Order: sequence, then C-alpha cells, then structure tokens
Amino acid sequence: MPTNTTVQTLAPWREMFRESPSARAFSGTATYTTEFDLEDVRGRVVLDLGRVESIARVELNGKTFHDLWAPPYRLDVTHAVREGRNALKIEVTDTWYNRLVYEGWLPEAKRRTWTFRRPSERRPLHDSGLIGPVEIALLCE
Repeated sequence: MPTNTTVQTLAPWREMFRESPSARAFSGTATYTTEFDLEDVRGRVVLDLGRVESIARVELNGKTFHDLWAPPYRLDVTHAVREGRNALKIEVTDTWYNRLVYEGWLPEAKRRTWTFRRPSERRPLHDSGLIGPVEIALLCE
C-alpha cells in the first residue's frame, strides 16, 4: 500500500488500489486524517463512521476513544469536539485474510506470511478499510 495517499471518496482498499495487487490485498492498519469546521455546537455530537472493515480507533482533537469492532461504528464525541476547526484521525485495522489470499499466488520464497492453512488463492478478497460514509450529527437537546 502506498505510504501516503489522498482520497476523495472512501472505498474498500481492494477497489481503491486496483493497479497494485499487493496494495489491494493490504492487511494491517491504515490511518485516515481530515479536518472539519463546526459552528454553534450545542447538545450532543455523534460521529458515525458508517461501514468499517474491521476495527477502528478514533482520535478527535487529541482525545482517543475506545476501539470500535462491531456495528454500529458510532461514538458520542461531545466532550472532544469544539467550535471551529477539528482534527479527526481514524485508524482502521483489518484481518490477514486478504494478504493470505494474495500470497497464495506468490512463489513460497516471496511470501511474507506463513500459516498452517491459508485460504485458497481463488477466493475473492474481502472488503477492508473505512468505507463510510462518515457523518457528524449535532443532536440539539
């Protein structure tokens, strides 16, 4: 997977990196960062990550939240959000499945992972990454 990539639209890694077979099959942790502005913040603020494959960790303005490992991938971020500019970081970690499928096509000497049993190289890759949509909801109370 490329070290740094700018994306305009969230998508599974296997779709985002069609030109690179090894990047399509990336297994590990990728970090997404963005900044956004909020005005007139009142009430509760909820961050909804939409679809995530597989585990997400959120940091908002330097405050880290508990890991999200099952839907719904939602957090109450009221205590971390502020009026004006906000910095959001989302780390997404997937399983080893896609890497194992990809390496099934490689000669054994080029494989970086070993296991007693790997999925068949004929299996399709699973969706991985932050797929979204990511949304902020201001809940006035």
